[in-house]
Amino acid sequence: MTLPIEKQKILKPYLGGWQHKITGVKYVNAASQTGPLSKRDPQKNTYCKAVQCVQTNDGATQSLRHHATQMWRDDYYVPNEADKYMTVKSYESYVDMQFNLDRYACVIQRNYRAYKWRKYIKECAYAYREMFEKCKKYEEEKATANKLRHKENILRQMYPRSRADFDMLYDLVEKWRFDHLKDIKLRLCKADQRAENYRIVKKTIEMLNQIDKHKQAVKRSSRKQNVLRFLTINCKPIRWSSYKGKLVEMTTIKIQNARKLKKIYDALNNCNVSSEERMNLLITLKKWVETHNCVEALDLLLLLDQEITLLNRKIEGLSLDYLNERITHTYLNFVRMYGICGCECITTESKNNELREPLETETKLCWNCLKLLPIHKFLVHTRMKKLTICSSCTSLSRRNIAHVDYDPYMFILNCVRAEEEHRDSTSALAFIMQEQDIYHLVNHIWQGQSALSKTRDLFILRMVRYQKDIEWAPWNCILLTKDEADLHYDINDLATIYSEHLISQIDLRHLIAKNYFKRLMIFEKEFRESCRFSEIQSKQIKYKPPVTMENYDPSKKYKLG
Repeated sequence: MTLPIEKQKILKPYLGGWQHKITGVKYVNAASQTGPLSKRDPQKNTYCKAVQCVQTNDGATQSLRHHATQMWRDDYYVPNEADKYMTVKSYESYVDMQFNLDRYACVIQRNYRAYKWRKYIKECAYAYREMFEKCKKYEEEKATANKLRHKENILRQMYPRSRADFDMLYDLVEKWRFDHLKDIKLRLCKADQRAENYRIVKKTIEMLNQIDKHKQAVKRSSRKQNVLRFLTINCKPIRWSSYKGKLVEMTTIKIQNARKLKKIYDALNNCNVSSEERMNLLITLKKWVETHNCVEALDLLLLLDQEITLLNRKIEGLSLDYLNERITHTYLNFVRMYGICGCECITTESKNNELREPLETETKLCWNCLKLLPIHKFLVHTRMKKLTICSSCTSLSRRNIAHVDYDPYMFILNCVRAEEEHRDSTSALAFIMQEQDIYHLVNHIWQGQSALSKTRDLFILRMVRYQKDIEWAPWNCILLTKDEADLHYDINDLATIYSEHLISQIDLRHLIAKNYFKRLMIFEKEFRESCRFSEIQSKQIKYKPPVTMENYDPSKKYKLG
């Protein structure tokens, strides 16, 4: 028996879909291709998606990423890699929620405190590293400043120029002699001591002779510079501050003439020239001097003729050093009288261009050498009543006593002055005191040692304020090392740090200093009443602050010696 099969296939139109461009496979919507809903249960094996097509267009598209594929089976689903699976959590009551919130708050607070603590540790570590770098840099600069000061002292000992440099050498010789005498007393008997004493005395005399020879050479050099001072002063241009503080220089005819005369003097002093060049210079100078008929010109012409004659003879091994010195000395006399000699070649305009040193406005008579000297040639100290003896006579009177090296005491005084100037102090005590006063204050009142550590190294000692809010004075100071002074200024209440015994000792030394420097109090009071110290400080007192940690600049090149 044959059973007929009825085809109930519904011909449905193509409502849209997708076609792969490479394989040619067509993908259509599953819901649009099914039969009527009445004949088939839509709840089974079917995933419907409403499709409404108003107008169909053929076009190509490319998805940005792969999407999941919809299937009719429940147990088969191809997910995307970027999909997230979300599951339903267990039910949480209100009481449990409040308990969890407290627990979460504790966790947040604990983590926040840990975060703050880590952040604070990082900040402290950064501050520590920064402070460590600053301390390291400070120590390096401190060592550099001390090394610079040591080098400067060594160069001053090797090439002394001033009276203080020679006092340093005399002090070194005295220390050497004292150390050797002390050593032979401990090692040798009396007979050997006498022989060693003779050797030490002989060696001391040799060293003193060498120092005196160098001292005389320096004196001769300084004497030449003083003789030439009237010419070098007139070679400097005239300077003044114009609009907006700009520096303006003017070179007058007088300055040009002085520079020309100075150039001729330098050529006469130049010994590293040949005989022909020297002769040409002398002939040129002779032609210029022949226009004058004064006494100085005639003396200079006579000496020039002598040297020209000797150079023309070409004598081997001829020494003309003495004649050259006479020529330069006579030339300076001629230049000094140039413009006022009264010769016919001198006009009225050239007479107004006389070369001379500026006149000293304040002079005083020295009672010892009976010379009228400028006021800055007199040595000032706090226990004197009047300016009567100049500094040269004072240094001569000290030759019979032991030489004292005032250089470290002058360094301490300059540190005090620099600090008072930095603090804008109106007191004149630090600027009136001299190195002799600091020597007495350090050695006789403070026994030459630090009040705290008993250190006797003058190289590191400083005389600072005892009460940091009060102006410096001999009765308001304390002798400490540089590091102790820095810590001393950080103390607000000294009674909480220093012992009563130490404070009583410091007060006793302040009373001794006030008694010794009582005349200094009168001078300082006069300066305050007359308000003259500001003028003295800005015009007359010219000192160079020492190289310390406060004014040390690593980028600046310091000149030694």
